[in-house]
Amino acid sequence: MGQNSILFSSASELAENIRSGKLSSYEVVNAFFEHIEKYDHTYNAVVTRNKTEALKRAKEADIALSKGEIWGQLHGVPITIKDNYQTKGLRTTAGHRPLQDNIPDHDAEIVKLLKASGAIIIGKTNLSVLAMDMQSDNPIFGKTNNPWDTTKTSGGSSGGCATALATGMTPLSFGNDLAGSIRLPASYCGVYGFKPSFGTVSLKGIQMDPEEKVDGLKSLAVAGPLARNIDDLELAMNIIAQTTSEGRRLTPLSKNTVNTDIKNLRIAWTDEFGGVGVDHEIKLKIQEYVSKLQKAGATVVKACPEIDFYLAWKTWGSFVGMQGGYNKSNFIKWLGLPFTKGVLKNVPMHQNIVQPTSVEKYMVAISIQDKLINMMENFLSTYDVFICPVSAGTAFDHHAPSKSYGNFSIYNKPIKVNGLDIHYYMATQAYTTPFTLTENPVLAMPLGLSGQQLPIGIQLVGKKCEDFKLLQIGKTLNKYLDRLEYPLNKN
Repeated sequence: MGQNSILFSSASELAENIRSGKLSSYEVVNAFFEHIEKYDHTYNAVVTRNKTEALKRAKEADIALSKGEIWGQLHGVPITIKDNYQTKGLRTTAGHRPLQDNIPDHDAEIVKLLKASGAIIIGKTNLSVLAMDMQSDNPIFGKTNNPWDTTKTSGGSSGGCATALATGMTPLSFGNDLAGSIRLPASYCGVYGFKPSFGTVSLKGIQMDPEEKVDGLKSLAVAGPLARNIDDLELAMNIIAQTTSEGRRLTPLSKNTVNTDIKNLRIAWTDEFGGVGVDHEIKLKIQEYVSKLQKAGATVVKACPEIDFYLAWKTWGSFVGMQGGYNKSNFIKWLGLPFTKGVLKNVPMHQNIVQPTSVEKYMVAISIQDKLINMMENFLSTYDVFICPVSAGTAFDHHAPSKSYGNFSIYNKPIKVNGLDIHYYMATQAYTTPFTLTENPVLAMPLGLSGQQLPIGIQLVGKKCEDFKLLQIGKTLNKYLDRLEYPLNKN
């Protein structure tokens, strides 16, 4: 196989070719390193490389195969991991200056599962500082560029994952998502991303701020895969969505096969919600796509869950502020209010992040979340899937913050959508955070390219804990999408 045939093969295909002897693991891993060394100076996606250890492990994988040993589903297949998952013996910085020389002595839980499946970690991918922004930029490694236009952002915080996939530097990558950190980069870079149902994949081993004693985000955040196709997302979920000895509270997912023939599917869709404007091209692409699905035999209804999106956004922010800021006193939060209030007053997601908190406020937030989960699940009891935008627009120019509050970047400069100004956080988080709050699984898929040749993405939202059903539906709906030709795929 030619090098580009290797680089843009799926992880599933590489695994099969390595097991069959058509390719050696060493040949595959080495091809990815050659490609990274040739191109990553332009994109800055794989910021820590694991070359010596990865090539050694690839040789061991080939020797094992020659003896009839198969380590698992990803035997000898290279992968990348977001740089906020702890990796034993391999630098893990989370893009945070105090951690720039941090080398963990243990692996995060999903890293253990991936290694046990035979995967070989070739590097760590770039992100924002402590994964707290919708772009991938930090003081240690700098910014990650969009593969379709290097003047644009890759999205965040899993932007390194998405750019590495779209440029052929990895066949499979693993990120995490709290505000859209898997879905937004997938959309901006033209790849597939999967946000699992909350509580189904372990987050143990996320690299925290050294000032924190424990990881405060006990709800909302999830770990998940990014890939160039849905088969690889399904393969990845089969590996990482497991209850382990360190994750007994995880909810097992059903893997029952369901009938997802297009004529059996009931699809709800919208091209806008919550009063947040969406780029005209994105809306037109969604309308054209659902029309295709309808002509193919699906039952298609323009409908939206009747939830109060403003309340959902504010409640998401309440959880992030109370859990992510658990180690900050109310006095410190009170001092921060004047600093952020003027900038964030029109951003409901962030109005409660810096607010002083209380047990009562926390209980109110839980009660609101319960109500919104019920409303979303009741809506999805009528439909198999809900289709909506990922964000207000496509990838935008690299966007510098106006100021910082601790590790949190604050933006004054808006994003232009349809010639109008939309606040940075409304443009990037308005369409993702509601489904984080309601804990639904979400599949992000590339819908096509804009007139500026930038990817346009959509979200497919499924019922809680029906992740594998959503992936099966995604495979059916994927047949009606135009295939993207990635910029560095010369075949």
